Amino acid sequence: MEKLTDIIRVFCIYLLQLVYLNLLWFLFTIFGLIVFGIVPATLAVCKVQQHLLTEKHVPSIWRLFWRSYRSHFVKVNQLAIVLGLIGFVIYFDMQFFMNQDSLFGYIISVGMYIMSVWFMITLLYIIPTYLRYQLSLFGYMKYAFIVGMLNPIKTIGFAIALIGVIYVSLAFPQLLFSIGVSLTFFIVMIIGNRAIDHIHGLKQT
Repeated sequence: MEKLTDIIRVFCIYLLQLVYLNLLWFLFTIFGLIVFGIVPATLAVCKVQQHLLTEKHVPSIWRLFWRSYRSHFVKVNQLAIVLGLIGFVIYFDMQFFMNQDSLFGYIISVGMYIMSVWFMITLLYIIPTYLRYQLSLFGYMKYAFIVGMLNPIKTIGFAIALIGVIYVSLAFPQLLFSIGVSLTFFIVMIIGNRAIDHIHGLKQT
């Protein structure tokens, strides 16, 4: 009975932390005028969750969140702009060449489709990679892609889990505004960190 009580207590603590992080994410996204606030707020959520996963305790979630948001604001927005431009080019090229009634257009559109899959794999691991390493902007993208490609099973499970959480959050808006965002990125950090740890294990063998 005592063990069950401890489990319930820990669950409630984690749930409250998710709710709190979700609230901070919305507040600081708005604080950054949404466009410039959404990525730093997301990074700050993931930074706090990384500490919770590795150290089990954060003395002040607010302090760590604010420090992460402020210190990475410029760099992480630069990374987001680069990724956004790459994503836009891939999407535009796919739309353009898919409408071309020719063999050349078909071949290019297939190539763009493959690149879009690679791009999505990079996006899955970009935040865990950013938080674990000090790299250039393109170095983050390169390493995130490598991590995803060397962990195919985790990557597939990663995508399925995220799609499921996002779908449920959109189907039930009250969940989105309570824990939807923080829960989504909690999954990102769990799977992303395990994938990176797997790469470290491969390097040591």
